[in-house]
Amino acid sequence: MSSAETAAAPNHAGLILTGGGARAAYQVGVLKRIAELLPDPRVNPFPIICGTSAGAINAASLACFARDFGKSVEYLRSVWENFHAHQVYRSDPLGIGRTGAHWLGALMAGWIVRSSPRSLLDNAPLRELLERNLPFGDIDAAIESGALRALCITASGYASGQSVNFFHAGTYVEPWARQQRVSARARITVDHLLASSAIPFIFPAVKIHREYFGDGSMRQIAPISPAIHLGASRILVIGAGRIHEPTDRVRGEAYPSLAQIAGHALSSIFLDSLNVDIERVQRINRTLLHIPRDDAARALIDLGYRDTEARREEVLRFLAV
Repeated sequence: MSSAETAAAPNHAGLILTGGGARAAYQVGVLKRIAELLPDPRVNPFPIICGTSAGAINAASLACFARDFGKSVEYLRSVWENFHAHQVYRSDPLGIGRTGAHWLGALMAGWIVRSSPRSLLDNAPLRELLERNLPFGDIDAAIESGALRALCITASGYASGQSVNFFHAGTYVEPWARQQRVSARARITVDHLLASSAIPFIFPAVKIHREYFGDGSMRQIAPISPAIHLGASRILVIGAGRIHEPTDRVRGEAYPSLAQIAGHALSSIFLDSLNVDIERVQRINRTLLHIPRDDAARALIDLGYRDTEARREEVLRFLAV
């Protein structure tokens, strides 16, 4: 299938893989079950793949091996089952000692230390792991074959304050821009993955072109938006947190520990924006169910669309992003 045929094909399914650190391993379990349910596990059911933070690494892996979905999922399963801390950051005594000494020196005698420490941990091992195992050059081949329409990796710019959606796709995908969130056409590399997963203070920011970027979850106020802009009409979101799970209010007598405070802060970065975005899309869906078809078509005309018989999903696409 050519790129032009891929662009014209209807009903593109999108896959969104969110952040959550090591909890991103849960995404692999879901993908493994999906592969088992497919009539042909080699066929990629998600031509549009979007990832943020730890989910960006999973997303890029799926895109690199998109011409054989079952193989890509098996590769991810093997990696996560054999993952160790030293493959993500330097955990040897020398590496930890060097970083600790740098931070201690900066805190006690900042005027002497010429360069401020950039992060608590050195994630050079993760860069080496990704460069060694991910064939980024195969993304173009997957797009050309029709197995993949687009890969999108989200990162947060420290200078601009914008959430940037770096997308690797054919020329049939047009860039987009919204308030504090923009898109940028790019050839996805290991730098984009490290930038998207650079948890503030924990891992160092990564410079891409003219700006330093950090974890994509920080300013991603509309996590579902990139998949819709890339042409997805059906979307599966695999998160790593609890959504719509009723909990009773509890009384907290003890002062929160540092772990509780850190966990609360990280949850607000990785999970809360996704919950809000899902609620917004569901609210729009419910609203559209009560709009007569003719009124929906009239709304499309008012918004500049030519096709008066367009489906309600097109209104949803416009409103939901």
